[in-house]
Amino acid sequence: YSSSGSAACSVCAAGTYSPSGSSSCSACMAGFYSLSAGCAACSACAAGTYSPSGSSSCSACVAGTYSPSAGSAGCSPCAAGFYSLSTGSAGCSVCAAGTYSSSGSA
Repeated sequence: YSSSGSAACSVCAAGTYSPSGSSSCSACMAGFYSLSAGCAACSACAAGTYSPSGSSSCSACVAGTYSPSAGSAGCSPCAAGFYSLSTGSAGCSVCAAGTYSSSGSA
């Protein structure tokens, strides 16, 4: 990017992006990230991960939560009767007959 009257272009920091011809960098939206400096676009976080706005990486959902699709801004707790044992879950598993769980169970 460059501002008006600039002699050179500046590099956008990780967590931001700038398409061609921009006068400034923009923060990646929640659920998206840019890993390195100088990105022209942000990438979507994979299912099972999330990121807040302006992120340079994605974080895995903790056990008991999930993120079903790419580009999630956060993770949701598993509903009662469902669970997720591992981090980075894209979904929750149903409890077997004779067992139970409360909301957000790992």
